Amino acid sequence: MERAVATATMMLAVGLMLTSASAQTSNTEPAAPSLPAAKPAKPAAQSSGGYFIEFRAARIGIYGHSYVAYGRLDRQGNAETTTYADLHPVGNYAVMAVGHFVPVPANTEWDPEVLDLPIAHKYRVKLNDSQYNNLLAAVKRANEETSPYWNAVSNNCNHYVGKLAEAVGLRVPMAFHLSMGFIPDLQEMNEASWPPMTTAGQPAKPTAKKPAPKPAATTPADTATDTPPPFTATDSPVH
Repeated sequence: MERAVATATMMLAVGLMLTSASAQTSNTEPAAPSLPAAKPAKPAAQSSGGYFIEFRAARIGIYGHSYVAYGRLDRQGNAETTTYADLHPVGNYAVMAVGHFVPVPANTEWDPEVLDLPIAHKYRVKLNDSQYNNLLAAVKRANEETSPYWNAVSNNCNHYVGKLAEAVGLRVPMAFHLSMGFIPDLQEMNEASWPPMTTAGQPAKPTAKKPAPKPAATTPADTATDTPPPFTATDSPVH
């Protein structure tokens, strides 16, 4: 009898052990499958192709009006963003007439109606990052002046445009100009300079020098004449 009780007790203990092990196994969650590593994000494409400033002469009255457009270029070289800037007297033509003798009030707040004026001449220059930052700083200084004024002789729209041109490294003609002549002169002066200002930060390639032609042998007929060469337009004095 005792042997039967011991055997039953042993079987009961083994059954409890198996049940506990089964419960622990069933309560264990299966390991989640590993996910593939996320691919690194591609860098955003840069749409900028650089910067620009465009000097413009608008047709109005006798003098015209000079102003600038500037901003960012896309990769095709087209204007992606454009901002305008100028200096102009506050008031009507009577105020401008007085400004030929004494300074009159002026401001740099952009007037969108200027864009309705026909453009007599424009000159665009590409800018690098440094030049563009210099331009923004120059515009900010000009627009933050506490008492801007306009005077036909000492501080007109050409003076304002000239300051912005100098800020990006351009050479500037005398500002006492008609605006419709100031912008073409600004272009001519800088395109004729060395190195060309229109290729900002990129010096031009030197051109190969061709050997000078050998002088032709003289003949008695060549040495016998003392007649001077004919007058040409390049010999005329510059006025």
